[in-house]
Amino acid sequence: MRNTFISAFLAASIVLTGAAQHAHAAAHDDYLPMTSAAISTATAKIVDGKVDVNGVRYHYLLAQGKKDGTTVVLLHGWGSTSYMWRYVMPQLVARGYTVLAPDLRGLGDTSKPATGYEKANVAEDIRALVAKLDLGPQVNVVGHDMGGMVAYAYAAQHPDEVRTLAILDVPLPGIEPWDQLVQSPRTWHFRFYSVQDVPEMLIAGRELEYLKWFHNSEAVNARAFTNEVEETYAREYAMPGALRASFEYYRAFPQDVKDNQAFSATKLTMPVLGIGGAGSFGPIIGDHLRHVATTVEALNVQGSGHWVAEEQPAVVTGALLRFLPPAR
Repeated sequence: MRNTFISAFLAASIVLTGAAQHAHAAAHDDYLPMTSAAISTATAKIVDGKVDVNGVRYHYLLAQGKKDGTTVVLLHGWGSTSYMWRYVMPQLVARGYTVLAPDLRGLGDTSKPATGYEKANVAEDIRALVAKLDLGPQVNVVGHDMGGMVAYAYAAQHPDEVRTLAILDVPLPGIEPWDQLVQSPRTWHFRFYSVQDVPEMLIAGRELEYLKWFHNSEAVNARAFTNEVEETYAREYAMPGALRASFEYYRAFPQDVKDNQAFSATKLTMPVLGIGGAGSFGPIIGDHLRHVATTVEALNVQGSGHWVAEEQPAVVTGALLRFLPPAR
């Protein structure tokens, strides 16, 4: 598994290196692509492993950066796995960051327990994983979609352990305008996936067809989802128990609402970055996150839908490099 996975990281990162100058001009940032040789060296540092935390066997990708340096934790969302960071992770590693990208509870090569998908609980998984791998005491947490919800819960429960927080294209349950969003046609799948058993019945055995359709429906730059990408995700979501586990993240929303409303009574004070696709949550993500944090930067990514790190990886990488503390 490792050879195939890391090879995919390498190939994708070299593609990004070749295209990044165009994104640099479009984004007006200080991001400059690394050479292919530098990316190859960085990718060679990425290893995958498994470890038990909180009763779950977690699969993760990890690259150690500078000694006693800065750690970045990358958390994926629904419809993806740690593979979604195939563009971003090597670029961060090449600049000296220690980077951890786990498969979340129930997804990818992580084990698939029946319960525990409340975002506050998954955040405790990730915190325990960070501790087990001795990557603390402070980390910088970046989360997309469900991973963004987990990232917020991590920061809210352990603010002294999160140096910076970046949330990519997701609204937080229970935080304005959540009530309006969940009634919108835009979030039809929130309601569909929350129904017990029915999504599993309809999608099982059709994971490839469904994910192709879903990724395309949420994308502006659908070319990001090649056949290879779709087949990778379909294999992972076709694993026994994976679909059910993935939908449990949505079925936990009622508890997430309660948790986040309690968390938001105390605003986060660490720097927070919101990144959203212009064709998705980008226009509102900054105002949304200001309900839970005092210091918020926001980036509305043109030419992107929901999957910002895959649709416009150079722009996202550049934004993260500007935002994160130095690798040291």
